[in-house]
Amino acid sequence: MSVLNAFLSTWSNARQTFGEGTPATGEQYDNSTALRGLKSTVESAAPGSKWTGGAANAYGTANTEHARVFEQLAGLDQRLASHVGESAQVVAAGRRDLESVRKWVVDAAASTPQGQAGEQMRLAIVQKGIAQVQEIVQRSNGELNSIGGKIRGLDPEYQALGNQKFAKEGPAFATGQGEADKEKMSPEEVGKEDSEALQNGQLTPEQHQRLVENTTLNPEQQAALDNGNLTLPPEQMSYLQGFSRAFGDKTPAEIKAVINKAGPDGGRAADVFQLASNPNIKTGLPGTEPPSTANPASGGKYALPDGIQKVLDGPVLTPLGYGEPTHNPDGSIGLPELKTASTPVAGLNDLADVIQRGNRDLQIGSALDSGMFEKSRQLLEQSNGWPVPGNDPMVDRPRWYHQTVDPTLQNMFNAVNSDDMVIHDAVTGSGGEKFLNNLTQHQWQDDGLAAGGLFDWVGDSAAHDSTGRAAETAHALAGYTSSHSNQLLNLPDTQGQSLGQVNPELTRDWARAFSPYLDDMVGMNTGDSNGLFTPLDPDSSVEPANTRHLMSVLYSDHPALDASVDPSAPKTASQILAESSQAHINGYLTAAAESVADQNAGEDNFAMQSAGKLQAAMDLGAYDERFDTTHDKFEAQKQAHEMQSRLFDLGKDVIGEFPGGSTVGGLGGLMKDVIVGSDPVMPGVQSVAGRDMFPVQLHMAQTLAHAGVGDPHFLEVVRGHLDANGHFVIPDQDGTSAYGNFKNQINNYLSSVGQPGAVNDMTQNYWNTYTQAIINAAPPRQP
Repeated sequence: MSVLNAFLSTWSNARQTFGEGTPATGEQYDNSTALRGLKSTVESAAPGSKWTGGAANAYGTANTEHARVFEQLAGLDQRLASHVGESAQVVAAGRRDLESVRKWVVDAAASTPQGQAGEQMRLAIVQKGIAQVQEIVQRSNGELNSIGGKIRGLDPEYQALGNQKFAKEGPAFATGQGEADKEKMSPEEVGKEDSEALQNGQLTPEQHQRLVENTTLNPEQQAALDNGNLTLPPEQMSYLQGFSRAFGDKTPAEIKAVINKAGPDGGRAADVFQLASNPNIKTGLPGTEPPSTANPASGGKYALPDGIQKVLDGPVLTPLGYGEPTHNPDGSIGLPELKTASTPVAGLNDLADVIQRGNRDLQIGSALDSGMFEKSRQLLEQSNGWPVPGNDPMVDRPRWYHQTVDPTLQNMFNAVNSDDMVIHDAVTGSGGEKFLNNLTQHQWQDDGLAAGGLFDWVGDSAAHDSTGRAAETAHALAGYTSSHSNQLLNLPDTQGQSLGQVNPELTRDWARAFSPYLDDMVGMNTGDSNGLFTPLDPDSSVEPANTRHLMSVLYSDHPALDASVDPSAPKTASQILAESSQAHINGYLTAAAESVADQNAGEDNFAMQSAGKLQAAMDLGAYDERFDTTHDKFEAQKQAHEMQSRLFDLGKDVIGEFPGGSTVGGLGGLMKDVIVGSDPVMPGVQSVAGRDMFPVQLHMAQTLAHAGVGDPHFLEVVRGHLDANGHFVIPDQDGTSAYGNFKNQINNYLSSVGQPGAVNDMTQNYWNTYTQAIINAAPPRQP
């Protein structure tokens, strides 16, 4: 992307914040003329000289109050209309100013010469233009925030007039309450009072108990919150919003200080912000405009303190610092030099800390979380293309954001990584691809640990995914990874490095997120997810191309191929992939064996076909990753085979048995002959060297023997080879007859189960599916 295109992209994003169409003026909110007409009508109905006495005096007083209220309402309407009109003027001015900057940059860039000198001039022009765009956005946001504060300030004045009483209250007959009723506070007022007590360090035991009760959900309510359909009593929501709004214009740093000083009760304040701002929590009351904290219909951003809203509505980076304009030898004035870089604005890091003090279970789709995520998205995008002092943006920019931006940005990600609803919506929504591009192309200070942490919940909740958010998020990530595999193996501005090399922790988190769904990708679920993941490569596809491309990216984080590997070191993405894939293949073999016992020929064939496709995706993905590095098909073939062999061996060394339950030196060792084979493969070959499929049959025999099916005599013989853990004790292949006799006994047993030749047919089906996928595979994508 050229520097001019980068500017136009940044400019377009800024322009979108000002909306489209003619800004609405305040005329539609001004009913002052009608209200003053009502005032005149009321005043004309005064008692006059013909009606005197106590009743007339009381009526006259009430009549005068009516007239006063109408006049004050008219004044409020005029002020509201004026403020709305001011906001429209700010929007219109911002649009004009942005258009002027765009025209200046485009015209100035067009006048520069071609070549390196012209490129440097265009870079300086763009840097100045971006600084002006940022200043316009910041100025407009500040003015709009000020106007918004004025509009919100009208709300209590409207409410005060709405509560106006036009006669003295009479006695409370037959209630026994009287003065107690007059002194009774609304839930909003109680929340405000409790909040002020917390902020002042004077929370009483009664107030503490009330705060705890209003921020605690029972299991049924927590489940409803997770599903996005929680209903709370209006009084509880009003209390929460009164509590939240009472923090006023305190900055996140000041709120953080209050929370830290309050001890255990401090975290409850963060819980209040979550619940009060959650638009998915309803109360059953009708909505109003503007929203009411006294009678709230739901949670929302409006219920957050003004100080937090200011941060969520403001910029993410401070303005750039430019020097004085330069004077050229010919007398012309040149562009000023960029002197100082931007930094994240005050408040973002503190707000992230505030959020993390609360109960993470309450972080489900709140406006606080969605606002924080949006600011992190903006900060990520801007830091990836922001002007920085120096001569080489490819070097200077990563150095700048490593030191200045990433500590804050990573903390912001940590603050929202529990909100699966917000993350799901960001990844699966229309802006998901753009966000993932920025996420993967950023050269993270922590190797992508915090960025990857956004997706830890995906794999963890795969088996109990009641909302479907985990499967949908995994599918969006998988689709992106597969379709962008070439880009992810050759990240921009990294001299051709891959995602696994630049951001290994992010790659590993994605591998963990994909692990429960690898079986679903090729068409058959083995049970460790809810089965909600739509296949990437359905049954009709011979080559598992999409799964192959996804795996090639995960293989880019692999153990060293030319050095020893510490078995206790953290698992690479390729190790996670290999172990999970093998576990799924073992699951397919188990399902196939069980279907033989049930004499169901449909299930077993599909399971074996899926096993063959998944194994083919592993081999093709490994080859693609090595070819992208070596650009030599024979060297890629050799190195991919070495990598697969090493990953298989590490799988045994790390946990003492191969994934899927096969012991070291027994079935696990034999399975290497099937999974890795003795000869390397590459896509598009005319044939694939055959492999001994006896280990596959042995796995099936182990499953069937546990089930106790088959000829009783042969069953008793093979059970004699099982150890205390139910694994076969396999004789050594030492030239004696022991191994041959063992193999014959297994084959005799399998022949006695199900239809004649069923196991042999399924084994051949597995191999045929695998070989056809390899033979028909397309060449790897070119960089």
